[in-house]
Amino acid sequence: MNSEDVKEGHGGALPSPDLVWENATTPTAARFGDVYYSRDGGLAQSRHVFLAGNDLPNGWQNKETFCVAELGFGTGLNFLATWELWRRTRAPGSRLHYVAAEGFPLTGAELGACLAPWQEMRPRGEALIAVYPEPQRGFHRVFPALAPHERGEVTLTLLYGDAAEMLTQLEAEVDAWFLDGFAPDKNPQMWSPAIFTQMARLSRSGASAATYSVAGDVRRGLDAAGFEVMRAPGFGGKLEMLRARFRGSAARPSALQPWFARAPRAGARGHAAILGAGLAGAHTAAALARHGWTSTIIDRHDAVAGEASGSPRAVMAPRLTAAPAHDGRFYAAGWRFMLDDLARNESRVGRETGGSLQLGMEGGAERLAEIAAAGPLPPGFLMPVDAEQASDIAGVRLTRGGLFFPQGGWIEPHTLCAALAGPSDKRFGTAVVSLVRNGLRWRVQDAAGATIVDADAVVFANALGMKRFTDAAWLPLEGLRGQVTLTATTPTAEALRAALLYGGFVTPAHRGVHAVGATFDAVATDTTNVEVSVEDHPRNFAGLADVAPGLLAPASVIGGFAAVRCMSPDHLPLVGPLPDRGDYVKDFAELRHGHPWARYPNARYQQGLYVLTGLGARGVVSAPLAAELLASHITGAPWPLERDLVNALHPARFLVRELKRRAI
Repeated sequence: MNSEDVKEGHGGALPSPDLVWENATTPTAARFGDVYYSRDGGLAQSRHVFLAGNDLPNGWQNKETFCVAELGFGTGLNFLATWELWRRTRAPGSRLHYVAAEGFPLTGAELGACLAPWQEMRPRGEALIAVYPEPQRGFHRVFPALAPHERGEVTLTLLYGDAAEMLTQLEAEVDAWFLDGFAPDKNPQMWSPAIFTQMARLSRSGASAATYSVAGDVRRGLDAAGFEVMRAPGFGGKLEMLRARFRGSAARPSALQPWFARAPRAGARGHAAILGAGLAGAHTAAALARHGWTSTIIDRHDAVAGEASGSPRAVMAPRLTAAPAHDGRFYAAGWRFMLDDLARNESRVGRETGGSLQLGMEGGAERLAEIAAAGPLPPGFLMPVDAEQASDIAGVRLTRGGLFFPQGGWIEPHTLCAALAGPSDKRFGTAVVSLVRNGLRWRVQDAAGATIVDADAVVFANALGMKRFTDAAWLPLEGLRGQVTLTATTPTAEALRAALLYGGFVTPAHRGVHAVGATFDAVATDTTNVEVSVEDHPRNFAGLADVAPGLLAPASVIGGFAAVRCMSPDHLPLVGPLPDRGDYVKDFAELRHGHPWARYPNARYQQGLYVLTGLGARGVVSAPLAAELLASHITGAPWPLERDLVNALHPARFLVRELKRRAI
């Protein structure tokens, strides 16, 4: 993909604002003919118009969480000013959520140049640039921090794309709005009635708003959306600005279908019992910790990653699609989130980053070429390669080309689980047998009826093990046994530098050993005593011989690993609150008749029970973002993904499909 493709919005990329510098001091978007911040001082403008205009810091005093939404992220200067003020004046232990829509994002290098003049913001500017995503359509959640222990205290969710479209996909409760798009006469789409309608939908009762603009369309738009508008002294050369207060009620129409309605949040803070210490459970504990929760991880095994997450190696690569399908979009977003997440655990995780090559099998080369052309990842994250280029990257002869993921490679899932679970309370060798509602909490009990822990929320992250519980037994999960073969390296194979995927996978040698995998065999739900089968080892070499002839052979096998993966029928994870199946069947029985969904009550859930399962063979990529989404369900934070993707992951989706097909 060349620069012109990015500039004109090829695939998932976004058009450039065409940054130029006025008098070498003021950044300007040539596309709109407007400046990014006042010539009289950008930082002072941020503080006067947006912070004081929203009565901050008074607005967030004594609040556990506070959500700011900005229209027009631009140079990020408003975000840095908000972060600096919040850090000085916040309530102890509180969390700041900052959501910003931007249709013409700057690149990381451009952002750095625009922030360079503000030396007092330099540490925060560097922290922002370190996590700043390159322009690519969709939601991007990052955690800028001045120190590792502060990660999660500030959450930045960037919505890259048309502002009205992005806000339509957002689920959040906004406390303060910064309306900072380019001037209405230069960028009218940012000030359209559709924007004001979404502001009303997303605002808490009493939410504030501020903008430098006093244009008539802005005043009328805010008023029509339910905001009380007031004029106030402007900044610099502008005589006036606008302040507004949302006078609407919290009981406003939802954009969610009733069967996917948000469950009541468990609380901004609390304690969770997490059943399962694999990738799903460990990532959930880490995500909840970022949101201010504590967790107890409970597992029947004697250590983390006792089942499928204990695989000796996992190849890191996203599962992409050429069309904008739910699974392709989720895994592309998950890939970006995973890379940022791993960067913070690098020193504690067994990992090699020589890249991953997704090689085209018979009939698959055309599909891979279509994926590359669609641009689901930013330039530098995905490269189409032919067989010769793939061979040069891998260091061995390959018969096919495909897709190269430079940030890929392999990882040891069990060391990742250990790193993520480290700070949490852990109860190993403990089987959970029952959950008993105890007032507003759940009592988690063992086989003897003894209490293991009392929790505000319980997360089923124990794969097929959750089917032992009546409340979760109906979830349509299936087990797929997988076996990984460990094989000694050879003089030829020792040259392999990149992980290969071709239906199976092979990793470069580590301490003289390669991992080759993996089989896929449907099994019963019982996951105990999964033994390695000598007969299955040759199956792992069959596909490898087609793409890398002579690289490795069954004669070099030295061991293996076998476990059962947990899969969903549509190969997407299940993430969210656990539906009450009985109530669903009763409340939504008429779905089969296609009646308008406004007739139905909101979905009812098993209060305080949540699910993260069905990660399948891509758990390393999918678990981090899935866990962040689950933490947002639990705490009531803004969702880190577009609404249609959240619905595609919702555990109730299978019930809804069955009801529509009259299968229940």
